[in-house]
Amino acid sequence: MKKARAVFFYESRAWRELRYQALKAYGRICAFCRTTKGVMHVDHIKPRSRFPHLELTFDNLQILCEACNLGKSNKDKTDWREP
Repeated sequence: MKKARAVFFYESRAWRELRYQALKAYGRICAFCRTTKGVMHVDHIKPRSRFPHLELTFDNLQILCEACNLGKSNKDKTDWREP
């Protein structure tokens, strides 16, 4: 059931529009390791699993490369964006 909700969320128009805005605003660079190579993820700083009310909040998004995002999982709430 949880997986179906996640798939629906990431395919929703609201998420795709917000994701586009985050990529446009922050660029294609990992906020943590600063790489521009590979797959980039739009990460929820405060994870959706623990803060579902923030899942469509722009200020809760940052760009992370796949390796950094998968390493972070839902265990860390560090905002790596530059001030």
